[in-house]
Amino acid sequence: MGIAKMLDEFLDELRSPVVFIYVSMLLTWCMASSSQLGDSVELEFKAYRLQQYDIVGTPHGSRSWQVIYEAVSLDSTVLRRCLVVNWRDLLGRDLQALFNQAFGAVLIVLPANLDTLTPSTKTKLASLEKDLLYLNTDVAVYVVQQQPELQALVAEVTAFSKRSPTAVQQLLNAISANIFQFSSSASVSNNIVVPKSANVIGHLWSTDRNSPLVVVVAHYDSHSAVPGLAIGADANGSGVTALLELLAIFSRFYSSNTMKPKYNMMFLLTAGGKFNYQGSRQWLEEHIDKQSETNVELVLCLDSVGKDGSLIAHVSKMPADTSPVGRFFLLLKDAAPPNRSVEIVSKKINLNADVLAWEHERFSIQRLPALTLSHFKSHTDSGRNSFLDTLSQVDMEVLETNVRTIGEALLVYVLNLPNSKCAREENVSTCSIMTPGDVNRKRLSNWMRRFGSKSRSLAANNDWLVSNLRDTVIRYTSGQTVVEPVSVAEVSLYGILEDRLTAHRAKPAIFELLLAAIIALYLSALYFVAPVLQTSVEAVLVKLLLVNS
Repeated sequence: MGIAKMLDEFLDELRSPVVFIYVSMLLTWCMASSSQLGDSVELEFKAYRLQQYDIVGTPHGSRSWQVIYEAVSLDSTVLRRCLVVNWRDLLGRDLQALFNQAFGAVLIVLPANLDTLTPSTKTKLASLEKDLLYLNTDVAVYVVQQQPELQALVAEVTAFSKRSPTAVQQLLNAISANIFQFSSSASVSNNIVVPKSANVIGHLWSTDRNSPLVVVVAHYDSHSAVPGLAIGADANGSGVTALLELLAIFSRFYSSNTMKPKYNMMFLLTAGGKFNYQGSRQWLEEHIDKQSETNVELVLCLDSVGKDGSLIAHVSKMPADTSPVGRFFLLLKDAAPPNRSVEIVSKKINLNADVLAWEHERFSIQRLPALTLSHFKSHTDSGRNSFLDTLSQVDMEVLETNVRTIGEALLVYVLNLPNSKCAREENVSTCSIMTPGDVNRKRLSNWMRRFGSKSRSLAANNDWLVSNLRDTVIRYTSGQTVVEPVSVAEVSLYGILEDRLTAHRAKPAIFELLLAAIIALYLSALYFVAPVLQTSVEAVLVKLLLVNS
């Protein structure tokens, strides 16, 4: 009878509502923790966020950076979703309308190696980048470069999002499939940044500090629709490299007492060129407006001189041949090799535009003679702000030729030599003061690797860049170098240029609902079967007791 009593007590406890509720909660917690919290990380990767900045009060780019959404494809109708899409699938689409369709985030998959793309593919990708450059959205938009694990994930997400021919098959697929939950690691509440930027200024002095001043300018920052991927090798790593090479060449002449030019020279490396030429604006406010520099005769800006094509002088109005800009342009044409054309393009300054077209316009507004040299024919060329502008796209031979041409013209100008054409042998002027070895290819390559192979966004920490530029300029100016902080005006910049995104594997909600229903049926069956089981067990025990007695 003791065994029967124990069994009776056990079954009574099993039928208790308290036990039923406890077991239900325990199973639900185990199910939730196993499918959500306890997942192993399927994939973790670095993603680069779409640009975000405000200029003159107008917002640009993506105004969100947090990702806590389920990964879906273009065909999905799930709410609170993160669209994971190959870049080709966005070609020809209205991105503004697409991204406003209840997406919480968008992850665009780019090719793994941008340097190996065919010209046709680059053209298509450049078209998409241009659309992204003008996109304005509340959605968090990231791009990531292709990798095998991510490719498999995208394929699985795409397969899960496809509709099946029948509702039953769709339900079965939803139950058996896996989903991926994307999450970002950045947890800041406000991502606005105040950039720590600076101009690096080097001087080469003649015998008279009051002599006319020639200023050579190049901005050193880079930008694209995706700032974290913006290498800016040509625009404007090549301009920085050309300026430094000219500084190295001219330092030799200024260190000579027998051939020292009568002009003073300034080499100005400016910050914030991609955001309305903030460094040039600051220098003008500090030195021209306050009249600490009143003898500027010529300003030469270098912007993208590392690719084939004509060397184009951009000016705000056509100069007279006797003006400083006109004289220098004629010298430039004379110094150019036969296979290189030199053109001049005049464009009026649009004072109503949010952003000036070229850096020389900052100086022209102050009535300083200025021009910009570039291989780009138009300031609207998308190549000036592109993540396709990588180091491999720079033609070192073209860069060397351009530096030699500019250097020869500038030497004739500052030495005040007669303007006469010279015979040429293998692209080197026979009457040039420069020797064939003055433009050092190895030095050019080294500076391109140092200053044109990494992202240099104004919103990022560029202390390393300013420090390296300062040390380089000091080397060729005998310490006559100044670093001046630059404050950004009329522009608000935002951080989180890149982040770590994590993909967790989980089961869809329909699977959890089905599992909960099965557990509920099991517990219900157990609850109602227990009395019948008790009666049967008691009857068996009674028979056994009777037999034994």
